[in-house]
Amino acid sequence: MASFGNLETTVEPLVTLMREHDEIHALVTTVRETAEAAVEDPGDEELGRRSLKLFRELDAYMAESLVLHIAKEEDVLFPALRGFGAELDQVIDEMVEQHDEVRLRQSIIEKVLAALNHTHDDVDAERAALAANLKDAGDQPTPELLETLWDGVKRLDWILQGHFGDEEDDLFVPALELLDEATWARLDEASRAIDL
Repeated sequence: MASFGNLETTVEPLVTLMREHDEIHALVTTVRETAEAAVEDPGDEELGRRSLKLFRELDAYMAESLVLHIAKEEDVLFPALRGFGAELDQVIDEMVEQHDEVRLRQSIIEKVLAALNHTHDDVDAERAALAANLKDAGDQPTPELLETLWDGVKRLDWILQGHFGDEEDDLFVPALELLDEATWARLDEASRAIDL
């Protein structure tokens, strides 16, 4: 059962979207907190390696699960809510803009991680030096790299927290009032098809 302000519901796909919001938030929070600790204690090599591992897990999650989550919203729920009013259409447009910002943050994290994984033969001298230093350090990231990743995940966390609140309050609650049971059944079926 999902809660929306004073409303409680078991309507799918909203329950699934809410659960995915919680999963995403928990993962981003863990990555942000671990990166912060690693930046504050650059001498703790194990913490640095753990932070880097978590960034890679977040990157993988965002590349697959977050893409599916956004597709469920943008391709299933949002079209069902369009046309009920100018105010709701504006909220949907804002949610899509926020999704675009999340995608931008994801691409920044991907670029930093790609720099870590790139061999020095394929990059300019500066990147080659970074790759060589990282190779010598094993999986231990530099404090500068951790700081760059941490800055990116802090911004991502801020964006997602605001986005999830806006989406749940400004879209999910009206959706409960506007869409009938048959529409919810079709939306649930379409959402499940995206996961396949």
